[in-house]
Order: sequence, then C-alpha cells, then structure tokens
Amino acid sequence: MDEATARSHVEAHGDAVVRGDTAAIVADFSDKRNPQIPAIGRALPRPVTAAEVVSFDFGDHQAVAEVKYSGEDKAVTVRSRWEEVDGRPMIVEAEVV
Repeated sequence: MDEATARSHVEAHGDAVVRGDTAAIVADFSDKRNPQIPAIGRALPRPVTAAEVVSFDFGDHQAVAEVKYSGEDKAVTVRSRWEEVDGRPMIVEAEVV
C-alpha cells in the first residue's frame, strides 16, 4: 500500500459518506459485518454535508486517518485505521473520537 493510494481511498470514503452511498461505505470495511459500522453511523450528523480529512499518518503497513464529518447541527470526527487487504486499502478499525 502506498501513501497516495491510501489517502485517495480515505478521501473517496469521506465523499461516499457525504453522498450517503451505503454500499461504497460498507465496501471499505475489511469485515462487512463489522460491529463498528452501525454505531459510527448513528453518531454522524443527519445529513452529512461535508467530510474533511483533518489528519493522515502513513506508516509502513498502515495509515491512520481522522475525518471530520459535518452537518447542519454538529460535527463528528472518526479515526480509522487502513491496511492493505486483498490488494487495496481497507478500514480494519474505526472509532468516533
């Protein structure tokens, strides 16, 4: 996994959240049954109107990103850890911070 590819996937994921593209959002998680997905979804503003990558740290085998999701009434930051799975960056862990 290279840094530019990982950053591109993080940004595309944020765009999918803004669009409300559930299929694309879930497809970025390494385990589609990931129990974190519903809790994170409930914490986000309704609707999400913007996604901003506020930090991106790239290491040898992973990237950690913090993305701020904003809506009319609140903003929520989600930290996600990305690793290469099946040849592409995928979220292996995520949490609201």
